[in-house]
Amino acid sequence: MDTLNKLLEYKKKMSNLEYTINLLKWELKINAPKDSQSDLIKLIIGYEEKVFELLTSKEYEILLSSVINDSDFGSIEEAERRYIQNLWKRYQDNKKIPIEFYTKYSELKKRTNIAWREAKEQNNYELFKPYLKELIEMTKQYYRFLDSKTSNLYDVMLNHYEVGMTCEIIDPLFEQLKKRLLPLIPTTVHSLGTVPNTLFSKQELLDCAEYLLNYIGFNMNRGALGIYPHGFTGTMGPNDIRIAFKHGDSPYDFCTTIIHEGGHGIFEQNIRPSLTRYGNDVCGFYGLHESQSRFYENILGRNTNFWIPIYEDIKKMLHLDIPLDEFIARLNTPTLNLIRTEADELTYCMHIILRYEIERDIFNGNMDIDNLPDIWNQKVKDYLHLTVDSPANGVLQDVHWSEGEFGYFPSYLLGTIYDGMFMQAIERDLGSIDELLKNGKIKEITNYLIHSIYQNGGAFSSLEIIQKMCQSDISVEPIAQYFEKKYSLKH
Repeated sequence: MDTLNKLLEYKKKMSNLEYTINLLKWELKINAPKDSQSDLIKLIIGYEEKVFELLTSKEYEILLSSVINDSDFGSIEEAERRYIQNLWKRYQDNKKIPIEFYTKYSELKKRTNIAWREAKEQNNYELFKPYLKELIEMTKQYYRFLDSKTSNLYDVMLNHYEVGMTCEIIDPLFEQLKKRLLPLIPTTVHSLGTVPNTLFSKQELLDCAEYLLNYIGFNMNRGALGIYPHGFTGTMGPNDIRIAFKHGDSPYDFCTTIIHEGGHGIFEQNIRPSLTRYGNDVCGFYGLHESQSRFYENILGRNTNFWIPIYEDIKKMLHLDIPLDEFIARLNTPTLNLIRTEADELTYCMHIILRYEIERDIFNGNMDIDNLPDIWNQKVKDYLHLTVDSPANGVLQDVHWSEGEFGYFPSYLLGTIYDGMFMQAIERDLGSIDELLKNGKIKEITNYLIHSIYQNGGAFSSLEIIQKMCQSDISVEPIAQYFEKKYSLKH
């Protein structure tokens, strides 16, 4: 199919530029000296402009249209056809964005991210507020370009991150889960005693991270690691998936972060090459992605049986002097924490619900940014029974808003809901997860997920995958039962 080959040649030019941009963004976050940041931002913006020009060119339109209208298009495998159709939809959206606006918006996101870092370091929301206000207004404008007729702008944002999702679907799901989980959440901080002295060198953490990642099925020959205040996974290219994590003193936070990001990384490494050649610009499956990172972190990584085959090795690497049952207790006891990324799997759900409610109200005109810290603090008190002691531990703790990722937070909890359903599917098809883990057969689970989900990348929506794997519509019941069985005995 000659038209398809021409499209792929065009996409290769685009992918090479995107690879360069992703490398520069990694450097900006991980390695760049402070005085180089403005230069790097200008360099990144320059390359992003070139990519945007390629994404919106008449040549690209003709190539996509020619492939889709070719008589042989129907003979292309379904997942690949979906990718091409998604590229066409994204082209149509991008054409609605004026290039001048796109450039200004990209630059503002970079500046806002730097302002957030400084505000967090200085524990001062007022330093961040003017940037946040401007970014919110530009984000509203961006999504209005995409859909000028909608009465609910936040729905457009939700659909960008998770195809098919709206407030009408999410509101009842989150309300049902909130009703089931709030009675399980402790009303006072539960102390597990003094945390053992655990100070690690950078190299010790890197070595342990590699061990854990290899164990769950991440290929370090196609991966790399870095240190950053916030854990994240970055896809540079199909054979270059990078994971960043915090250099802290908590072995529990470290282990859960690595396993979480490893779930993202395994997903990215196992998308079929026939699909990755179309680039990394397929949107709309972030909830599915987060379901996998949280599946590894929580359903697998907080299970006692996960650690039985490897705990002696982990003890040595992290200088732990505690038995396995105490280590597991620290991973699984609800402790109430102001910080989302350090929260246990149960209270984490409330962290996401409060962020979802705030985002929804901001973009539907029901919240003033000046009052944001007070609203945040009140929701933390209502849902987690905690008093926020500082902006750095409250409204400034997350990187997402500084990067314009409004609408992303619900993906985490949607992913958790999906996990309950995927857990049932795995036990139906493979047998007991406990037994598989106890016998060191975690890669059987990984291979099942590769076959069922990862190989198709973003070709199919989360709702389609749930229907196929679980023969059911989305439901909070499986994950609610998981939480009730696990945590109702602790109170």
